[in-house]
Amino acid sequence: MEAIRHAIFAGALQPGDPLQEVRLARQYGVSQTTVREALTRLESAGFVRRVPNMGTLVTHLSLDELREHLRLRLLLESLAAGEAARRMTPEALTELSIRLDAIARAVEANAYFESAIADLDFHRWIWQCAGDRTLFRVLDQLTAPLFAFISIRRSRGGEDLKRVVLSHQPILAALEKRDSEEARQAIRAHIEDSYLHFVRFDFDALPPVSAALHLGAEKTRPPA
Repeated sequence: MEAIRHAIFAGALQPGDPLQEVRLARQYGVSQTTVREALTRLESAGFVRRVPNMGTLVTHLSLDELREHLRLRLLLESLAAGEAARRMTPEALTELSIRLDAIARAVEANAYFESAIADLDFHRWIWQCAGDRTLFRVLDQLTAPLFAFISIRRSRGGEDLKRVVLSHQPILAALEKRDSEEARQAIRAHIEDSYLHFVRFDFDALPPVSAALHLGAEKTRPPA
């Protein structure tokens, strides 16, 4: 699975490209069963889609789908950041700092794939610290194709990755202060900064995170 995912992030496999089990098995020197299992995991993670009469394709998001994904990510990740801020422990903050350092190392090496993986790991840790397994799963499946999209676009455009690290630092700072509102605003600013370069999208038109999404906000379970 890692080899196929790497190819998607690096742009060797383009959105909409067909993924033929026989050819992939031959290319990577594994059985078709291994490839099939890998594609099933990639599908659950949002990287590929099984289309009737067409087979398995690298996920391709239309402009409307990208906007829909961004809208939901903004709402749900704002929720996760607010929950995580209330539940942050010193150990969780240390782990988040380690993940930010991993982004910095990948950026220093100008490694687009590695920076995308490290970036996703940073956000996954925040979702995990929110303590809601369902929210984690939904965000993971929703967001993985967006990270693939951005990684491919960045590698094609030769974008300077240093701004990737800078846009994460306010998130860490807000979580260190355990300030839920500041964490939500930092996530919003980060997502805007990450995607406005690639997708014309009116973030200001989005509704604020509904109070209904904050049910259970006062719970103080430790990170899952």
